[in-house]
Formats: sequence, structure tokens, C-alpha cells
Amino acid sequence: MRRRLTALALALGTAALPLTTTTSASARDFIEIRSDMHDKCLSSNGDNVEMQTCRQHGNQFWFWDGRKLVNAAENHCLDVRNGEINAPAQAVGDCHGNANQRWSHNPNTRELISDVNPQCLSIQNEGERRDGAGINMRNCTRANWQTWRITPV
Repeated sequence: MRRRLTALALALGTAALPLTTTTSASARDFIEIRSDMHDKCLSSNGDNVEMQTCRQHGNQFWFWDGRKLVNAAENHCLDVRNGEINAPAQAVGDCHGNANQRWSHNPNTRELISDVNPQCLSIQNEGERRDGAGINMRNCTRANWQTWRITPV
């Protein structure tokens, strides 16, 4: 009887292990990407990224997947269109992880820098303030329209 109870306890304990591992592995740490200039959030509108008043919506939530920034609502990656210099940035349908989808955030300057050309994620027209203002890539100058606070949500 004691052997059966021991075997049953081991079987139940072993069966529970994969569930715990699976749950923790699938958790995401969502972030908002806020402009230092006017406290608006980087948002995806399905095809492009733009600035919008922060509203705690899924299209304003992102997560890091290695060096890729993925939009939580659409599972699209932040991308430099065709890897061009001074190009618009956009959220694309498929994440592939090429250089035009790899980013680094410099904690000292707060710039988001692309691996493809090393330019900075920038608000168009040197920081246009309206909702819907576009995002593009420009040479890094440490201007407040190129600096971003990455905060957990």
C-alpha cells in the first residue's frame, strides 16, 4: 500500500511540473513606449506606427522578443520600412528578426536605435504634437522628439 501511495504521489507531482513551466514561459512583460517630448504613446494602427494619447489600449502595448519590439494587440514587429535611411517606421504583419526589426534602447540617452542603419526612432516634423503624428527614422541627435521612456504596464 505504501509503495502505491508513493508511486501515485510521484506521478501526480511529475504531471504538474510541465503546467507550471508552460505558464511561466508564456508570460509577457508588456511595456508602453512614451515620448519624452509630450508624453504620448507609440501606437500601431494596423499598418503604421504613430503617436496617440496614452489610453492603456492593446495597440499601445509592446513587448521585447529578443531584440524585436512586438505590438501586443497585433503581434506585429516594429520595422524600418525596407531598411531605408530616413524611412518611415511601421508595424508589419510578420516578425522575421532581420536587422530592420532589431532595436536597442540606450538607457542613458533614451534613444531607440535601429540595427539596420543606426538611426533613431523619431516623431515626424521634429515632434509634431497631434494624435496620429507619424514616426520615422532620423540621425540621432538626443532631441526630446527622439527620446523614449519604456515603462511596464
